[in-house]
Amino acid sequence: MKKTIAFVIPNLNAGGAERVVSSLANLLVEEYHIIIITLYRCEPFYTLHPNIKITYCVKEYFPDLNLFQSLSINYKLIKHLTRHLKSEKADIAIGFLPATNIYTILASKLSKIPNIINERANPEFNRINKFWQTIRKLIYPYCNCLVVQTKGTKGYFKNYKIPQIQTIKNPLNAELLKKRNPLLTKENIILNVGRLIELKNQDLLIRAFSNIENTGWKVILVGDGNKYEDYKELISSLGLKTQIILTGNIKDVSEYFNKAKIFAFTSKHEGFPNVILEAMSYGLACVSTDCPYGPSEIIDNNNNGMLIPVGDQKALENALTELMENSELQNTFRENAMNSIKTYEPSNIALKWSKLINEIIEN
Repeated sequence: MKKTIAFVIPNLNAGGAERVVSSLANLLVEEYHIIIITLYRCEPFYTLHPNIKITYCVKEYFPDLNLFQSLSINYKLIKHLTRHLKSEKADIAIGFLPATNIYTILASKLSKIPNIINERANPEFNRINKFWQTIRKLIYPYCNCLVVQTKGTKGYFKNYKIPQIQTIKNPLNAELLKKRNPLLTKENIILNVGRLIELKNQDLLIRAFSNIENTGWKVILVGDGNKYEDYKELISSLGLKTQIILTGNIKDVSEYFNKAKIFAFTSKHEGFPNVILEAMSYGLACVSTDCPYGPSEIIDNNNNGMLIPVGDQKALENALTELMENSELQNTFRENAMNSIKTYEPSNIALKWSKLINEIIEN
């Protein structure tokens, strides 16, 4: 008999945690019955296998609640989540993101099933308020296992008295891998994929590119966010409207990965940057800030990519110039990158998850 896994996440919009849940669900659907329980009703941004069931706890998210309203909605979320876990006869609940992890632990205890929780962001920088910090310290020790992606995140939680902490990297997106086309001719494109927000720091790339003397190169920024209009104005002020393109949100980024030669990642901090793995899997030569955490666990500097100090525009200018002018270095990074990411192949990550899930259920 197949066991039933319930993934729990706030929503299935575009985002890193949402993409990982969608990927894991698709990878494990042949071995388990899969249900994804979102806290709030939404339409999935990423493609899901038709055998994956989706349900939700409440219809919509309410921001700016007072204390009484907040307590009431939290109670409703735990109540509905518990009801779903029981009605679906889930054998294990797997939560993603801090508040949802807490709901998952409480609901799984009420349902008398084990749980696994996940921390995806960098806890050193993605601070939750004092109330949730206190609750997290009180509740996390009651999980069966915490899964993290980096050594830094694991170190952060070592004093939380959590029974088990496992490091499992994010899988490459199987659907994205299928769309690789090595026969396409690469173009002189520097690509960045991610939300246009201050954390991602894409203005560093825009300003760096504006200082580089070049002919025939373009920068393409794929993504949307509250910095979109600011970046649009910055690009216009620099006279680069034909050389730096803002695409907005794109569901299928394979076209851009297939065409680009260089990938530039400029974040100030990260949980684990899946997009670097995706770029490497398409053979892009990568330049990334050496931000905490993640890039240095993927990129071996000057072997399969380049690492530069966070916020260092001059270093980015130099790295991009060197790559743009040196096709041999691009090819070296491309070959080494594609060899180095084999451990992130979906089948390898799925095997690690399957082993952990079975161990937790059996014990």
